Amino acid sequence: MVHVSSVLLVSLLLQVPPPPPLPSNTSKDDPLRGAWVAIFQEEADQLGALASRLEREKNLEGARRVRSFQQPKPESKGATCFVQLAKVVPPTQANTDAPKPAEAGSEPAWEAELQKIKAKSAEALFRLMERAAEATPKRLALADACLRAIILREPNHAEARRLLGFVPHEGGWATAHARKQLLQGKVDHPIYGWVPSDWVAHLEKGELPAPPPGRSKETRWLPADEANNLHADWNQAWRISTEHFEIKTNVPLSEAIAFSRQVEMFHDLFYSLLADLLESDNRHPLSQRLQNKKMTGERPTAPHLVYYFSSQQEYIDFLTPIAPNIGNGPSLGIYIPASGGRSKRAPAYFYRDPGGEIEAEATLFHEVSHQLLFESAGPTSYTKNVGNYWVFEGLGTYFETLRLREDGNLEVGGLVGPRLEAARASSKEGSFVKLERLVQLNQNRFNADQVIYVHYAQSMALTIFLMQGREGSLRDAFLDYAKDAYRGRLRRETGRSLSDRLNVSYEELDRELKEYLD
Repeated sequence: MVHVSSVLLVSLLLQVPPPPPLPSNTSKDDPLRGAWVAIFQEEADQLGALASRLEREKNLEGARRVRSFQQPKPESKGATCFVQLAKVVPPTQANTDAPKPAEAGSEPAWEAELQKIKAKSAEALFRLMERAAEATPKRLALADACLRAIILREPNHAEARRLLGFVPHEGGWATAHARKQLLQGKVDHPIYGWVPSDWVAHLEKGELPAPPPGRSKETRWLPADEANNLHADWNQAWRISTEHFEIKTNVPLSEAIAFSRQVEMFHDLFYSLLADLLESDNRHPLSQRLQNKKMTGERPTAPHLVYYFSSQQEYIDFLTPIAPNIGNGPSLGIYIPASGGRSKRAPAYFYRDPGGEIEAEATLFHEVSHQLLFESAGPTSYTKNVGNYWVFEGLGTYFETLRLREDGNLEVGGLVGPRLEAARASSKEGSFVKLERLVQLNQNRFNADQVIYVHYAQSMALTIFLMQGREGSLRDAFLDYAKDAYRGRLRRETGRSLSDRLNVSYEELDRELKEYLD
C-alpha cells in the first residue's frame, strides 16, 4: 500500500477547539455513549455552580482553577483530543490531585468540594467502563476512554492504572516497559531516550557511542558528527529498540530517537482509538487485562519493523528489487503486508523528506496505521471482499491529520493538510465519484492512474466525516464496517453495506459530505 502524494494546494489552517476525550453522541440507540455524555454534563454543571459561587465570593483564582477542569463542548467538525499519559509518574505528581484526609484548616472548603466532584465522576466513569467491557460486542474504545478520563481525575486509581498497563513504582506509577528500563539502571534522556545512566555525561558533551575497534567490547565515544557518519552507510545503520518497534535507520541518532518516539506515541493512540477494530480473540492488551485480574503490562510480542532511510534514492534503491515500480511514482512511504501466517511482521519503509509536499510525519502515521492494523488485528482476508477497498486508504489518510498540540496532547480528525484541501477542491468542482460507486471499487480500480488522487482525497474526507461528523455518532458503525472489511466479509451475497450500517442512503451521505467540507 503506497502512500501516494496529492496535488499540492494552499494549506488552510483551522484552529479547532478540542472536544471532550470522546465525541459525544446523544443517540437513544446507544445508551453507553448517552451515559458518557451524561457524566460529563453533570460534572460540568457542578463545576460551573462551584465556580460561579467562588466568583460571587470574589475568589477569582479558585474559580479559574475550577473552570480549568470543565470540558469544552465538542464542535461538529472538531478533532478528537487524545491525552498522552506520562510513562513514569513520580509520587509527588501522582498525589497532586489525589483526595487528602480532611484536616482543620488544611485546605479551603472549595478544594474539598472540587475533589468530591471529580471523585464522583471517576466512580461513574469506572462503572461505565465495566458496562462497556461487558457489552456484546465489547466496547473497548469507550472503556479505554473512560480509564483515561478517570486518571485525569484520580491519578492514583489503582485499577484504572493497571488496566492501562501501569505498575506501581517507588510510590508512583510507570508503564511496565518504563519500569523495566528503570530497574536496568537506565534514564530517559530528553534527546536520546532510554540510555544507561553512565552515558549521560558523554551525551551532554556531544559524544555518541561508536562501533568498538577490533574485538574490543568497550563502548567507544566519538563526537556526534563522527559517530553519525559511521552509521550513514545502510549496512552500518543505527538499530533502535522501543517498546513495540525495531527501527533501522541511517539518519543522525537524535533524529532517529525523535522518530522512534513518534511511532510509539502513534501506537498508543491507534490502540486506544481503534481498540474495537483491533480486538480479536482477546488479542488487545486492554481486553487481556480485563480478562485476567492479576495481569500487568502486556504480553510479549514480536516488534513491528521500520526502515527509515536518510534519502529518497536510498529508499528507491533498496526497494526496487521488492517493488520494481517504486521509482516511477511519487511514493513517500510503503508498507507491504507479509503473505501467509498469523500476523507476520513486515517492515514499513520511509525516508527523510524535509520540506516535502506532505509532511514526513503524515506519511509515517499513514503507513504505520496500515502496519499496526495488518499485524495486530489477526489474520486478514480483505482480498475476499467485493470492492470496499477505499476504507483501508481512508483510515490511512485519516491518520495524516494527527497533530501534536502545544500542551503535549494529540489531535486527530481535524480538517487539515494538503490532501484535505485537494478533497475540498474536488468536492467543489464536482469531481468526487458517487459514494455508491466508490464503495464498489477494488484495489486496482481504486488505484487507477487517472483517478487515484481524487480517490485518496475523497476517502480521507469521508473517513474524517464518519469518525468526527455528527458529533461522532457514526463512528462505531463505521468501524464495525471496517472490521468486516478487514475480515473479508463484504461480498456480493453477504455482509451489510456501509449505507445499511449507518442507516443513511448513499445519496444522503454524498450531500452531507459535501456540506461537511464546504
